[in-house]
Amino acid sequence: MSKPITGKTHVGERREKRPNGDIYIYERVTAYNEKTRKTYTVSLKLKGKIKSGTDEIVPTRPKKHKGEKVSARAKRQHTGLTDILEWVGKASGIDNDVSASFTEGDAKKILSVARYWIGTDGNTLPRIESWQVMHPLPYTEPISEDVYSNLFKHIGWNEEGIQNYFSFRAMRLDSSPVLAFDSTTISTYSENQSEARQGFNKNGDGLNTIKLLTLYSVKAQEPIAFAKQPGNVPDVISIENALSQLKCLGLENPLIVTDNGYYSQKNMTEFTQRNTKFLTLADTSLVWIRETVDTLRETISGMSSTCTFDPAVCGATESKMHEFSWVRQRLHNNKEAGQKETFSRRMYIHIYHSHGNKAKKELAFRKDLLELKAQIESESVDFTKPAQKKIEKYFICSKKGRGGKLKVRFNDKAIAEAQKNIGYFALVSNQKMDTFTALENYRLREKIEELFAIQKGRLDGARPRTWYPDNLRGRQFVQFVSLGYHCFLMKKIKEMRATLGEDGTGKTKALIKLEKKLDTWLDQRSLAQVLDWFDCIETTNVHTTMGSYRWSTESVARDRLFLERLGVTSD
Repeated sequence: MSKPITGKTHVGERREKRPNGDIYIYERVTAYNEKTRKTYTVSLKLKGKIKSGTDEIVPTRPKKHKGEKVSARAKRQHTGLTDILEWVGKASGIDNDVSASFTEGDAKKILSVARYWIGTDGNTLPRIESWQVMHPLPYTEPISEDVYSNLFKHIGWNEEGIQNYFSFRAMRLDSSPVLAFDSTTISTYSENQSEARQGFNKNGDGLNTIKLLTLYSVKAQEPIAFAKQPGNVPDVISIENALSQLKCLGLENPLIVTDNGYYSQKNMTEFTQRNTKFLTLADTSLVWIRETVDTLRETISGMSSTCTFDPAVCGATESKMHEFSWVRQRLHNNKEAGQKETFSRRMYIHIYHSHGNKAKKELAFRKDLLELKAQIESESVDFTKPAQKKIEKYFICSKKGRGGKLKVRFNDKAIAEAQKNIGYFALVSNQKMDTFTALENYRLREKIEELFAIQKGRLDGARPRTWYPDNLRGRQFVQFVSLGYHCFLMKKIKEMRATLGEDGTGKTKALIKLEKKLDTWLDQRSLAQVLDWFDCIETTNVHTTMGSYRWSTESVARDRLFLERLGVTSD
């Protein structure tokens, strides 16, 4: 007996292999035609395909039917600037070091605020919540005033996290790093900051100050650690804590470079006793330095003593044993506390003469003496102690008879003796090194001054802007992280520019021309202007029932070359 005809359809599957190896899978609906006694296809629908060499079925995108409404979720953000900063955080290791030192939430907030400061050239924080609406940051929730205030407070309390971050940054340095050590002051009207005190104010505004001390790697060109102190603490007594911090960071044989603000016999003794290498600018008026200048004067005048990277400077080095003394603080090896001890160590004195600097300083010296002479003759000025010392040294003052007119003459012999040493400067070290290697290391130290200018001017660091000392500590740490971003990006741009426009294998004339165009463009812009230029790049993301779509603003060839050579995008 034959099977009864039900009239129902049957759903099956059909596979078709294409010439490229892809297999298309269709859903086939069939039915039986009683008249023709044959099976026919009712409908054929493409379900997906299996790409050549794989076993996974890739489903097809559903078709939009006429009149059907498509719901979409869309978002547009400025990603050009933030993509560069995200690359900086990863390439420099800063993001990893912050994440390893703090909780996930705090780490994302720190990185977000740090990127905001560098991305806006130091805008104040009340604007960050509106800025992050159009700029993707690691912390996706709104960063309100309460959020960043609590962040600064918690970081200020979390000294373990701060010191861990410093140690992680120090671990990335090469062996035997060269570290610059210097300070700056932050002025404040606040009476809540207990460390704000009257001292030497580098801004010269007469306000109470807080001192910020920074360790900076001159070869890696990035800050390593910082500390804050009361504003009345002189630079010259700040070395001891810095040396303790170096031990905490675990740096191997660092060379500490300082200017003459840190030079003193006591500091040299501290360095020497702790077996720490140092290089410092010394005053040529010191007896033992002045004797070395006299000894090397003839040598320095020769052509062979000319600096190869700065022909305006000549230099020579002499080593000599120098005696140090110190007072014992506690009983040790049967030696009583308070007992004075002496020891000798070999010092290397590098003497330099700058011809260009000599002319400027000599002119300033003469103008100063002429102005001082006029003030003496007016007899209407109360002189400070330094000015009185100059008068006693460089002038001969006399009066004829009782109530006679004051007569002021120059002491030409003393002036000639002083002018003899104008243009000379000295570097002292306990580490043997070439004359001009020492000069190069010292000049690299000057980069730390640029660092302070960036932190104050471009990272909103000129004022504390917080009520309490612990909050200030946290705020300064986030600024320090942002400073790391800035230094790394500047270094990479400098390295990239050194290769632009050079003839090389595989470079066409058109490419060399484009590289020169990029180099000229970078030469005319600051880092803030470069980042602002790329801030115009927008990315739009649209998610619909039909699928997800993404597109970004088009870029010109020069901009694409910049991102490729920097490493933000692949070639």
